[in-house]
Amino acid sequence: ARHSPGSVAWPRHPGARPFHYNVRMRWARPKSLSGLMLLGLALIAVPLLVAVLNAAVQMRQIASTSEKLVVESVRATRATQELFAEIAAIERGTRVYQVLRDPKLTESITRSEARLSTTRVELARHLRGPEATQALADLAAAESQLLSGIARPLPTDVDFASLLALLDVMQDAAARIAATGNAQIDTELTELRELTRRAQRRLLVQSSLLVPLSLIAILALTLSIGRPLRQIDRAISELGRGAFTHPITVSGPRDLGRLGHQLEWLRVQLLDLAQERNRFLRHMSHELKTPLANIREGTELLLEGAVGGLSAEQ
Repeated sequence: ARHSPGSVAWPRHPGARPFHYNVRMRWARPKSLSGLMLLGLALIAVPLLVAVLNAAVQMRQIASTSEKLVVESVRATRATQELFAEIAAIERGTRVYQVLRDPKLTESITRSEARLSTTRVELARHLRGPEATQALADLAAAESQLLSGIARPLPTDVDFASLLALLDVMQDAAARIAATGNAQIDTELTELRELTRRAQRRLLVQSSLLVPLSLIAILALTLSIGRPLRQIDRAISELGRGAFTHPITVSGPRDLGRLGHQLEWLRVQLLDLAQERNRFLRHMSHELKTPLANIREGTELLLEGAVGGLSAEQ
């Protein structure tokens, strides 16, 4: 029976095998070629995208940590410099007050102390650790005692000696504050370097895993598409050589499977045409041989003179 391309039926012969998808493969991969291509691109692109996003997140974290470290370091260094400057201003004001004994000079000392207190509070927000806390507490205690001594109506030389000793304590506390600030900056820099090294190791591991995964995805995609394409190419080559005896089976995506159905339909049609051609040639050969045999026999009888001499008409 003849069939149109839209209603292909498999020929019933021993070598034919029905075209079907395996049940597991139906769920393991897409049915169409476009879906398979999209899946392959997703398998290749998704790990790359994840790696890029992860690298971006880690770089952002490192950049944020670096920015925070730089800002805090600059602020702490600036505050420490201001701390030393204010202590030096208080010391100069105290020595001038000791010489001139002018109560109006205490106002500049008080203003310098207020700025010193503000700087100390700012340092307390940036510095951490027990040593920094203790140094800031010692500085605050020395400030309080200095203000009490300055507030006296007429300080004596003994009082000024005590005030200058307190200034030495403040200088020592400021030096400890600067040292703890530098140590804190060094520690945070070490942590930042370690964070950077860990990020580099993670990115290296991810890259080393990403390359084989991408290669596996590319290989799987190539095999999934290459095998049915090779089957189609082999089927077309056989049809071109006139070999119509082998059934065409294409296993793969639904689109390529449909193309395999079309090629199988074409093979059946060409096989039928070849068989009809052979039958036609056999019939024509038989029909031509019978009259040609009669003509040949009659001609041989005439040539042998079985009916006498040949006339002009004969």
